[in-house]
Amino acid sequence: MSSEFELIKRCFSEGYPHSEDTLFAIGDDASLVRPPANAILVQSLDTQVADVHFPANAPANLIAQRALRCAVSDLAAMGARPQAFLLGLTLPHNKPDWLDDFANGLRAGAHQCGIALIGGDTTKGKQLVVSVSVQGWIDSQHANARSLRRNNAQANDDVWVSGVIGESALALPQILKRPDWQDGLAEAYYFPKPRLALGQALHGLAHAAMDISDGLLQDARHIAAASGVAIQLDGEQIPTAAPLGHPDWMTCLSGGDDYELLFTAPASARAALQQLSHTLDLPLSRIGVCSDACLTSSSETGSDKPKPVTLLLNGQPVVARQGGYQHF
Repeated sequence: MSSEFELIKRCFSEGYPHSEDTLFAIGDDASLVRPPANAILVQSLDTQVADVHFPANAPANLIAQRALRCAVSDLAAMGARPQAFLLGLTLPHNKPDWLDDFANGLRAGAHQCGIALIGGDTTKGKQLVVSVSVQGWIDSQHANARSLRRNNAQANDDVWVSGVIGESALALPQILKRPDWQDGLAEAYYFPKPRLALGQALHGLAHAAMDISDGLLQDARHIAAASGVAIQLDGEQIPTAAPLGHPDWMTCLSGGDDYELLFTAPASARAALQQLSHTLDLPLSRIGVCSDACLTSSSETGSDKPKPVTLLLNGQPVVARQGGYQHF
């Protein structure tokens, strides 16, 4: 059985990308990073717990890939350039073969996302927990302009989404039965694609953005609530893994784990966004519009309350039968 320091040396010291901004990484009490000129630091932490966010008996390399990619997606949502990440790993056991497989997946994901590992911590606990802290850079001119913050959506903005929504949610039932399943839709679950190039290109085009982790409908509510706007979504324009009218169509809208970008932009940006879609070879779909927040009367209380998101079909509101993912 390896000691903690032997584990770190074997699994986490070599084979990862190098960041030019990193002066010193793994091997001391902390890492040293030199910020580039005129850059603002962007940081995010994502924690995944076995049998809550992934099957505990899933292959270790797939667990690592998913954990890192989900965390890096937060940098994409802010339009940041990835710089480095730190790993927190709580292990119920110290099995060399499992750790080697985990490290192989982590290395592969790090190279694919272009992000360096600069430190972390390993502990023993009753349940497997993977925490990934990511950081990157945004040019100060963008950060000062509130670019891509979720509270910056404006009335008359278009609402856009990247990619296809619902593939991961549709894969989940099969993955729970066969955690080692890697065919078809399982790729969307274990290998979400952080839309880094898109996020960086949205500076100056989009007003607000976030990645879709808890479901399209719920995350649209987050933007609406933070920005004080109402959002109308046209269900017929949303690109979903299950077609409109299919029993799983609503699952696509609420299931979560898409890690596509949901963003708002002025109508004047439509042509540029269509060109960007072509340049990146990535579908970008205009699925709704923002308006001034309105009040709707509640029959139960007799009081008015904000209605942040309305889903339309054939121009008529429909009731979303399912909410998004709830952490508690």
